[in-house]
Amino acid sequence: MKTADFLNDYAAALLSYSAHEIAGFYQVPLTVYSDEGVLQVNDMSEVVNFWLAGVEPYRKRGVVNTVPEIISEEQLSKTIRACKVLWNNFNTSGKKAGSETNFYILSETAEGLKIRGLIITTT
Repeated sequence: MKTADFLNDYAAALLSYSAHEIAGFYQVPLTVYSDEGVLQVNDMSEVVNFWLAGVEPYRKRGVVNTVPEIISEEQLSKTIRACKVLWNNFNTSGKKAGSETNFYILSETAEGLKIRGLIITTT
């Protein structure tokens, strides 16, 4: 599967605001890096619980569309790739409701690509 196709499918899941649907794009164990530290996630219920609250800021900003733009991508091994993605978020008026850039470690599995690592950036 192409990374762009995966990210477009992931964007649709994000816009569903369904924590369970979003969690389907992840695989555990998962490592998340942020300014708050490093989090090792070992159970899918932790991913679901994260997204139960994680969708709220987007809902409050009225995000109804998000467009992933791949800034960089590198195939690291036969099944692992890394990419830097800019997400542009838009509200019901079509106005930009924010943007963010994150790094993803993707793994090719029997079910397709899955997120195995995430670096959340603040700049």
